Amino acid sequence: MRAKFKLNIPLRFFLLLIASTGLISCQTPNGADSANNILTYHYTGWPKKSVERLLIQYLESKEFLSSVSREGMRQFDRKGSNWDSIKYGSFLEPSSWLRLETTLKEDKKANLTTLRVEVSLLTHRLSSLEEKRKPKKRHIQEAREVLRYFETMMLQPVDGN
Repeated sequence: MRAKFKLNIPLRFFLLLIASTGLISCQTPNGADSANNILTYHYTGWPKKSVERLLIQYLESKEFLSSVSREGMRQFDRKGSNWDSIKYGSFLEPSSWLRLETTLKEDKKANLTTLRVEVSLLTHRLSSLEEKRKPKKRHIQEAREVLRYFETMMLQPVDGN
């Protein structure tokens, strides 16, 4: 009976080791799912300059502050919720922001403009301490909602009069 029990312990340990290795290997490494915070929209028949001009006007009307990064990318920032400020910023002042970083590409042959939007959450906006954080699902949903209205506006037919 003791010999059977002694044999069972190494076998159980071995099976536990294999199971835990399998679970660890299935874990997604940090940053691997960063594509989840990128939204892409396509506008047929709209030149890049028009989409850019209308996007700036639209997002500024939705309380986004516009700026340009050092790399030349257009950024739109809006103050985060009070919960985000407590979680990521400080108790005294709201210092968390929802950032939409936009890139526009135009394909003149296909008469297509592609808008790529990277969503992030940041603290200490436009300072040397600025820190980007991975957005939660609700932040992505908030950005989608804002951009859905812009897409609807862009898809409406243009009146010739």
